[in-house]
Amino acid sequence: MVSLTTLRNHWKKSLFAAGVAGYGLYYAKTSFDISQHMKNVCTETIAQGKVCDKPKHILVVLNPAANKRKAEKMFKDYCEPILHLSGYSVDIIKTTEEGHIKTWLNDMTVRPHAIVVAGGDGTASEVVTGLLRRKEGKCPIVLLPLGRKSTSALKYLDFKPENKLGRVKSLTAALMPLLQEKVKNESVMKVDFVNDPTDNVVPSKDSNTIYGLTDFSWGLLRDLESITDKYWYFGPLRQYAATLLNAFSSKLNWNLSTNFIYTPPCAGCRNCQPNENTSYVKKFLPRIYTVPHNNAVNANSYKLNEDCDTKIEGHTNANQLNITCKQNSDSITELETKIIDTLTPGIEFVKKVNKVIEKELEPNSLIKSRTINLLPALKDAADAHYSVDGEEYRVKPLRIEVVPNAIQVFCN
Repeated sequence: MVSLTTLRNHWKKSLFAAGVAGYGLYYAKTSFDISQHMKNVCTETIAQGKVCDKPKHILVVLNPAANKRKAEKMFKDYCEPILHLSGYSVDIIKTTEEGHIKTWLNDMTVRPHAIVVAGGDGTASEVVTGLLRRKEGKCPIVLLPLGRKSTSALKYLDFKPENKLGRVKSLTAALMPLLQEKVKNESVMKVDFVNDPTDNVVPSKDSNTIYGLTDFSWGLLRDLESITDKYWYFGPLRQYAATLLNAFSSKLNWNLSTNFIYTPPCAGCRNCQPNENTSYVKKFLPRIYTVPHNNAVNANSYKLNEDCDTKIEGHTNANQLNITCKQNSDSITELETKIIDTLTPGIEFVKKVNKVIEKELEPNSLIKSRTINLLPALKDAADAHYSVDGEEYRVKPLRIEVVPNAIQVFCN
């Protein structure tokens, strides 16, 4: 009875103490579960023995700023021990500024067995861009979900981490295909930005060819996503806050306008099939710096698809435009362009807030193509930006092309 009376008389303090105790128990349980998981993974790794007698060289591209500067600690705690236990020779290079890795990889002289991307989508895009700009010496990559979103890495996993334990499990799961030498050919999007001839601005990163793994995004939903962090004080509800507080705003671009020209999907005829540049250097590099590659010749590469260069023109006024690289039912890699044009400021937009945040809005138009050119209306593009794998670029005319089987990714 005395205890009940005390709780009743000091209910606020009791409630606070219960909250602190509950959080402490949850933290202790999470730490214990993570410790047990890492112990099991390390035990299994040691049981498998060394990967090879002579250590293979692994290059880790680490972005210390990823996930609010938590990426480096998580990599060193949960990923680096597994690589060392597996017998790899590990070198780590930290990104120092935007574009650093693109240049570094382009000038790399010794090709590693694999590159481990320890960062988010932007880091992955830079690594892929740096590798594909090289004339020789491409190598497979491992994508670790160390960024805040890490869409590129998570699409190769069977689950989406919901807490810290899930995040640790996703990191160890992403490394397993590397230890088991499970490699998959992956297609990418090649994005060429076109400078306006009347523009006197010094060429920047926008004028270079870049490559994307996940998607190209332009429009209202991308703009909302880019300002979400400004509402950090709403905590886990910041996405809802950013969406609802801008539902009536005229500052957002609710209507993008662009002309487009696209060519239909192609299985890879001799008109569009890239020529493999096989050099003596590539032939005689030692096995330690190569991974088994599928050398099967595309049966269509000697044929000519008469529709391959057919150009179809159009125009759209839309709210959002997304372009992704996918395989269709015929196993042909193509670009899928989704156009959404049903969003209007006001109550109707508020009613769709859940679909907007979860990105479940059905597109009003769908274009499937091998290449697509976007020619935006300049009056609407003055202060607008695209994003490629989360990286922002100033809006200007561009050409997007699918590059089939351009890279190799370690995944199940």
